[in-house]
Amino acid sequence: MNMQSVKEEEALRASALSLAFSLQTPFLLKCAIRLKIPDIISKAGPDVSLSVHQIAAQLPSEDPDLGALSRILTYLSTMGILQAIVPPEGVNAPMNIKYGLTNLTKTYFTSEDISSRSLVPFVLLQTHPLYVTAWDHIHERVLHGGDNFKNSSGNGKDFWNFAAGEPEFNAIFNAGMVSVTKATITYVLSVYDGFKDINTLVDMGGGRGEALSLITEAHPHIRAINFDLPQVIATAPTIPGVQHMSGNLFESAPSADAIFMKNFLHSWNDEDCIKLLNNCHLALPDKGKLILSEAILDLTEGSDMIGSANVLDSVMLNCLPGGGERTRKQWNDLLQAAGFSISKIVGRNGTLTKVIEAIKS
Repeated sequence: MNMQSVKEEEALRASALSLAFSLQTPFLLKCAIRLKIPDIISKAGPDVSLSVHQIAAQLPSEDPDLGALSRILTYLSTMGILQAIVPPEGVNAPMNIKYGLTNLTKTYFTSEDISSRSLVPFVLLQTHPLYVTAWDHIHERVLHGGDNFKNSSGNGKDFWNFAAGEPEFNAIFNAGMVSVTKATITYVLSVYDGFKDINTLVDMGGGRGEALSLITEAHPHIRAINFDLPQVIATAPTIPGVQHMSGNLFESAPSADAIFMKNFLHSWNDEDCIKLLNNCHLALPDKGKLILSEAILDLTEGSDMIGSANVLDSVMLNCLPGGGERTRKQWNDLLQAAGFSISKIVGRNGTLTKVIEAIKS
């Protein structure tokens, strides 16, 4: 084997090993979040770095394993989650290495104050034992079909029913939805101007009303209705200009000039989506608007977009039997089947999520 072949083999093996051991990164990140390591460093001050001993002193333990902590901090620094400040004596004095926050962690992984960009809830959700168990059984979805989450959970509950009955899991999921809602609606308002001529707006599956809070803040003339299941609406706070209404989305929709749905239809198969969309069609006036914020699979936009699209689609595959992302043609066919015509699709180049505006025909 010549030198070039050896180098190629080494690179190939390195890639294979990286894939084989990739599971440890989210779990060690979860470890850091649980121990509040990003928050400990953040509270020390802007651009401050702390040693292993300084971090350990603030952990909820009288006798922490400093060696284990040091090794985890070192790993997180190699992954760009922390920044290692190596002393002059080098890595041979690991206890003297100091660790600071990278921009990645400052922005997305401090947990003390969940910001609109924080991904902490998603780390906790994706590493939840039932999520991990479902991934371990994903081959059975291929062999037998069905609901992978429900079949692998051991409790006979699908994702939604399990979340409804488990307050801790539901809180993590809801925190993740609040985080993504703030970021998504900020994006929607920056690229879509179709709210300005709407008087009444319903958010179907609007959760606790976070999306409508931001929309009505930007467009205070809108009279908004937040529509979701009774157990969701029961925890919704009072929001000026927003009326909370409970009901079953598969049975009816409140009447309004326009209906908005954010990252909602991707949770359901085409048959269920058409049921929902038929209810929307009945609730809207002639030429009424349906406004969707959804991912559009466009595999021509580049490798980054292909990766992002497939990540989202695989999450749907793992947890929701009918869930999945759709191409532009699939969205067009789905909406036409329910009596809507797409009037525009807007969004920035390089972003997976687009705003789809469809008119009742």
